[in-house]
Amino acid sequence: MERRKIMPGVNCFECLPREHNEWSVLSDEELNLLTQAKKCRKYHAGESIFAIGEPSHGVYCIVSGGAAVRKIDAAGNSILLHLVYPGGTLGYRGVLLDEERRSSAEALGPSKICFIDRHTVQTLLERNPTLGQQFLRRVVTDVDDAHDKLVRNATLSNRTKFVHLLLALMNRHGRTATDGSRVMELPLSRRDLASMIGARHETLSRIIGRLEEDGVARFSGRTVCVSHPTSLLHEIRPSLLD
Repeated sequence: MERRKIMPGVNCFECLPREHNEWSVLSDEELNLLTQAKKCRKYHAGESIFAIGEPSHGVYCIVSGGAAVRKIDAAGNSILLHLVYPGGTLGYRGVLLDEERRSSAEALGPSKICFIDRHTVQTLLERNPTLGQQFLRRVVTDVDDAHDKLVRNATLSNRTKFVHLLLALMNRHGRTATDGSRVMELPLSRRDLASMIGARHETLSRIIGRLEEDGVARFSGRTVCVSHPTSLLHEIRPSLLD
């Protein structure tokens, strides 16, 4: 049974991420139902949101922070599939198909996440068919993203894939320093970064070493500094033209 502590001040009418996700199509009456039914809480970095094999009691909507979605490979290794940020909905597949969780999710950092139970989701789907269409769009988008990742993994070098990933993370987590450089505290371990580009940890270490030798970026622990932000774009420009 899901147990979540309700947080004061969490109101679906005032939730900015909701304006850009599936729940944006709900009427005021339906939003009121959602507000009354959902339960929200804060998660610490690395804290489990749900685990593989758990019953799909409902969905999770990220208000702030983020989540890492994982699966286990045949060797028992945890593989990071993708990251989800504010406005993203987690766990909808199991609810829509009435299946157990086929992946796990954990908080990427300090996060505020709302839980919406299965009964409420089903009630809203029955009242508002457009909500179902929105979830269908979400499914198609996820499939398209998976296909794009397959194409990148098949056609791009590991170095180019890693620079693509660095750019995406820098856009989310980076800041501009006083000297114009871009600095970021990586939200992921190097092992997770390697899994996201389909490479071995040792391969990623060599790529990082070459990027430093070429003056593209500097790495110190989880801190990444790019002195000339356009250098990352120059790295991937040929792939953008393909």
